[in-house]
Amino acid sequence: MTASQASPAAPADDGDRLVDKIGKLLAQAEGTDNDHEAAAFVERAQALATAYAVDLELARSRQRLRAARGGEEPLVQARVEVGPRGKRGNRHRVLLYSTVARANDVLVNVAHDSTYVLGFGHRADLEVVERLWASLAVQMTVHAQRRMDRGEHRAAGVAGQSWRLSFYDGWVQAVDERLQAARERAVATVTEQRAGSGEPGAALVLREKAVRVQDFYASTSQARGSWRGPWSGRTQVSGRAVAAGRSDGANADLGQPGVRQRGRLGA
Repeated sequence: MTASQASPAAPADDGDRLVDKIGKLLAQAEGTDNDHEAAAFVERAQALATAYAVDLELARSRQRLRAARGGEEPLVQARVEVGPRGKRGNRHRVLLYSTVARANDVLVNVAHDSTYVLGFGHRADLEVVERLWASLAVQMTVHAQRRMDRGEHRAAGVAGQSWRLSFYDGWVQAVDERLQAARERAVATVTEQRAGSGEPGAALVLREKAVRVQDFYASTSQARGSWRGPWSGRTQVSGRAVAAGRSDGANADLGQPGVRQRGRLGA
């Protein structure tokens, strides 16, 4: 959707199509055995989500100015189940959700036992975050298991669970860098395309949206205390496993024209 095509009725319909497109990209990422293809599918999904967020926010801005149809699209809160109580990988899946949320203008509360998260933002953004997160969580687990099946934890002299969690540390770090870079490139591309159009820059548009989401969060969230994160209570971290995680999170061709980076997000 381009800015000139936006209308008060368009965001919801286009949002549905966006989620479908992203779902198909992520299904392709999970279904291919080619690491380069998988990386490109996930990267494309994030870039699409960011570019769409800018378009949708411009439409909302014009809608507010005209007071069309009685006001703007409401902000909402959505709950996403992470895993059963006591599963140690839950904390890294929560961290991964928070990473994807930050790249897509969603704020997060976490259950004290890390069994679920609450996302705060626009519904279309929340749906994008859940799709991206679900795909990446599967890929993270698959990558760790492949290396453990090869006995890398035994070769490092580290217990399997400690090695896996350390691997997740590195994997999420690399994915965070990857998604933030994809967002920055998408913002730059949209800004360049709109140069001279009279529309506000993409960064300003997203910054204004972030303020509204923060205001909604402040008035809605009932969170108390702070989340302990995935490192609480751990007594052993494997540097080799962290490095392996970063490698699997960041060592593949993104498959994008003119961009020769290395990063692996899918398998």
